[in-house]
Amino acid sequence: MAKNAVKPDKDNTIPPNEDVRLTYSQMDDESLVEACKKKDDGAFSELMRRYTSSMYHFAVQYAKNEEDAEDIAQDAFFKAWKYIQRFKTGGKFRPWIYAITRNTALDHLKKKRAFSFSDLDNNDVDLDFADTLEDPEPLPDKVFADQELGNRLDEAMSVLHPDHGAVLIMHYRDGMTFDEISVVLKKPMNTVKSWHRRALLKMRERLVQHHLR
Repeated sequence: MAKNAVKPDKDNTIPPNEDVRLTYSQMDDESLVEACKKKDDGAFSELMRRYTSSMYHFAVQYAKNEEDAEDIAQDAFFKAWKYIQRFKTGGKFRPWIYAITRNTALDHLKKKRAFSFSDLDNNDVDLDFADTLEDPEPLPDKVFADQELGNRLDEAMSVLHPDHGAVLIMHYRDGMTFDEISVVLKKPMNTVKSWHRRALLKMRERLVQHHLR
């Protein structure tokens, strides 16, 4: 698949037969991946339909702007198609595509020198006061879909460390378990939960400042 053809093209990626499209929609992610390994463009288009929005919002947490996030998401899908044969049978596609997107985002930031990678390297080492506190009350699952929060929620997310914000997005917006998030970030479960705790505390602090709690 050519890179500039990553976005689904109804003219040449998904067969026109409605029954075939329905079959794709009924397949689980891993079955679609197996079809992709046989060069089935329609199966890959279905995976893109399922994950494009999630990958974009995930990438925003690293890129901090919409244009770069779109590029990152597109590049991530291109890499997923290019390396689909490396996907291990029996694995889960969702953590795999998130991990590809995160790595693509970090590469993008490195090229732009937009972030200190020493911060990422030391992110799970610098225990602070927040780690000694009890777990804060979890965010309601609907908070990321609340249109009334709008830009204020975006602003609160923007001050978070990219990985911390990514944990919130994956857990609350996309319904991922901490086990899955641990695979994506390649970090121990305790580290993921620590980042989750810090992110919640920081989010609530920012939202209280805006009288949104």
